[in-house]
Amino acid sequence: MVGPSGSGKDSILSGAEAALGKNDLFFFPRRDITRPAALGHEPYHSLSLEAFEDRRARGAYSLSWPAHGLWYGIPSAIESHLEDGRHVVVNVSRGVIPEVRQRLQPARIVSIQVPRETLRARLKGRERESESDIEARLERAATFHIDGPDVVRLQNDSSLEAAINTFVALLTNLNPVEENALAR
Repeated sequence: MVGPSGSGKDSILSGAEAALGKNDLFFFPRRDITRPAALGHEPYHSLSLEAFEDRRARGAYSLSWPAHGLWYGIPSAIESHLEDGRHVVVNVSRGVIPEVRQRLQPARIVSIQVPRETLRARLKGRERESESDIEARLERAATFHIDGPDVVRLQNDSSLEAAINTFVALLTNLNPVEENALAR
């Protein structure tokens, strides 16, 4: 899953995990983030930059990337889940999509789409960024486009329940043999 900050990725993912978490075909790994604990709305493992760099150097991540002054890592354990035919559902940066396409095929990329004013209201509601930071995020979101035959667009401009239901429907319609990874 990919989408700009404030697009609802974590909320949609949380709802999908609640709906599918007991289904053995799906795996929802926790990301490691160099963010203090309890500052985000997603469940994640908080690490110091030093601990993250050490884990990264030891090959602990299948995917890792910097964004907005933080580092994010997807544990390398996802690869055994993929080998077992499970759907791995993760929130990633669009910057790692080329690597996902190269290394973790077959993949399905769900791109969350949100109108600018809805995104602005959500970012303001988080009360984590200044006005100038919000404007910078909105400008970055305006350039947010991922294309390709492996991309599905999910419009998240109505209720959270509707977005979760759409996402769960997308996940449950994947063929575990042909499409075993879902990048977010």
